[in-house]
Amino acid sequence: MQIKGFCDDKFSDVRKLFQSYFDKKIETGASFALVKDGKILVSIFGGYLNNNLNEWLENTLVNTFSLSKGIYAGCIAKLINENILDIDRDISFYWPKFRKKNIKVKHLLSHQSGLYRFKSPVTNYDLLNWEKIINILENQEPDHKPGAFTYYHAKTHGYLVAELIKKITGMNLSQFFFENFTNNFKINFKFGMEDLDIKNTANLIENDYKKFDQKKKFDAFNNPQHDVNFYNSLEWRKSIVPSMGGHGSALDIAKFYDILANDLKKNSSKIISKNIFSKILTQSTNKIDHSLSLPIRWTYSGFILRGGWMFGKNKESFGHNGWGGSLGFADPIEGFGIAYVTKKISSGMGADKRALALVKKIYELI
Repeated sequence: MQIKGFCDDKFSDVRKLFQSYFDKKIETGASFALVKDGKILVSIFGGYLNNNLNEWLENTLVNTFSLSKGIYAGCIAKLINENILDIDRDISFYWPKFRKKNIKVKHLLSHQSGLYRFKSPVTNYDLLNWEKIINILENQEPDHKPGAFTYYHAKTHGYLVAELIKKITGMNLSQFFFENFTNNFKINFKFGMEDLDIKNTANLIENDYKKFDQKKKFDAFNNPQHDVNFYNSLEWRKSIVPSMGGHGSALDIAKFYDILANDLKKNSSKIISKNIFSKILTQSTNKIDHSLSLPIRWTYSGFILRGGWMFGKNKESFGHNGWGGSLGFADPIEGFGIAYVTKKISSGMGADKRALALVKKIYELI
């Protein structure tokens, strides 16, 4: 399989590395992109959507799992910039039925709300029932004092954030993103897909996938269990499941992060002003994430700050990765956005080796 797409001559070694993934059968469908100040420097892709029938295109969509959290963090940034949302207010100020006291917006965005899991059994089909999930979260008590600990909200986070957006704007997440990002910047990222999107969507495949421990009490990950076959279903793709159901291409995600990178680097203010953005990119107080048992640099805006090489070499970089391998981030020092998406799901929640090698190669060449 010969990969396709554009690659600036300066980054020819990136193209060679990406090609090697297909030659060695490491990849069967993926894309990688680098966008700097609106200019596409790399947009390469290859493989097939499903069963070697339809070739992967530059705009092919694939489920990005928790990378989606970084995309809706951009929606939150816009609301903060417009002074519609104050992260120091209680969530209940905007969402009256959310009666839990002292859970501030910034606690939710930084995974410190205590609502990081479902305490009673939930099925994958339940995740498609918005009203049912919101009702559960409205009435569920937090596991700890808000702000006291950090627990990654793997599945609950997106419902809480998107419902907050809905309460403030009257639009669901799909509508809000379309109105403010797709229309304004031609970024085709989907929270709930249209029929026209389905034919250009890749089917996920598992690569030595290990299930989360079912013997544990319900935690952030195992209720419900992951089911890749279900994630390939029409019902899943057409539903809004913000934390783990957003679909996008590497190019569109890189465009998104390029805009945010230059809102900081050049104060472009396309989404948010430099001054406001700098404040909400502050690292939260707790460094250890107890869901992941790792030090994570969560911010009060929902982005992750650079740790290790996952978001390149500059400590100011920020973004979000996703279970299975997807990755998107902004580097405000270099002024660019980078993204990688794949159909071949690898186990683990950390940085994917495929994406990591491509990111390192970019920095070698700049």
